[in-house]
Amino acid sequence: MKRPDAVWAIARKELSERLRNRWIWTVSVLVLAATIAIAFFSATPVGVVGAHGGGAILASILNLAVYLVPLLALVMGAGAIIDEKRRGLLDLVLTYPVSSGEYFLGTFIGYALALGIALVTSFVPTGIVLSATTGVDIQQYALLVVLVLALGTSFLALSFLISILSRDPARGVATSVLVWILAVFVFDLVLVGILVGFGGQIPETAFGVMLLLNPTDVFRLIAFTWVGSAASPLGLATVSPPFPAAMLVSVLVLWAVVPLWLSHRLFQKRLAMDKLI
Repeated sequence: MKRPDAVWAIARKELSERLRNRWIWTVSVLVLAATIAIAFFSATPVGVVGAHGGGAILASILNLAVYLVPLLALVMGAGAIIDEKRRGLLDLVLTYPVSSGEYFLGTFIGYALALGIALVTSFVPTGIVLSATTGVDIQQYALLVVLVLALGTSFLALSFLISILSRDPARGVATSVLVWILAVFVFDLVLVGILVGFGGQIPETAFGVMLLLNPTDVFRLIAFTWVGSAASPLGLATVSPPFPAAMLVSVLVLWAVVPLWLSHRLFQKRLAMDKLI
C-alpha cells in the first residue's frame, strides 16, 4: 500500500525541479503570448468558415492548444525517471524508505503539477483579458482550460511510457517529437485519405471509433460537445457521430491511465532486472 506522505515528498521534489526548468517557462510564455495575440486581434483559424466573434477566438485558442500542449507535455516527460537513473539519483532515492511504486506515482504527480501550473499561467491570464475585452463566454473558456489540462495529462502519461521504452533521454525526446507529429498532423491526414479513398462511404460509427484512437481528436470531440461556440472550426470532429459526453471523457481519461499503467509495469519489471537503461 502506497503511503501518501512518501508520494507527496517525491512529488514536491519533482515539482520543484520541473519549475526550475527554463524550457518549460519559455514554452509557457510562448503560449501566453500567442493566446494574448489571439485575444487582441480576434484571429480566426486559417481556412475556417462560419466562426465569428467569441467562437472564432475560442476555436483559435483550441487549435493552438492542440498543437502546443501535446508537444510541451511530451518533451517535458521524455527523460522522466530514466534521466535520474542515469545520474544515479534513482538508486539513491530508493535507499530511503520509499518503494518504487511510491517513487513512480510521486514523480508523475510532480510532473503533472508542474505542467498544470505552466498551462494555467498561460491560459488563465488570457481568459481574464477575453472576459474584459471580447464576447467570449468565460464559462466556456473555463471548460476549455479544464480540457487543455486533461489533454496535457494524457500526453504526459504517454511521455512516461516513451521514456521507459526509450531508455535514453535524447532518444526519448526524438521519439516524443515523432509521436507529436503523428498525433497532431499525420493521423487526421490519414483519416481524410481513408474518407477520400472510400468515397465517403465509411459508416459514421466506424469513423467515430477511429477518431477515438487519437487523444487530440478526443479532445476536439469533447470541445465540440461542451464548447458550442467553437464547434464549427473543429474539422473532422464535425462529421463524427454524436458520442455521449461521459463516454468521451472516459476515453480521454483512459488515454492517461492506460499509458501510465503500462509504463509503471514496465518500470517495475526493468528495475527488478536492473535493465532500466
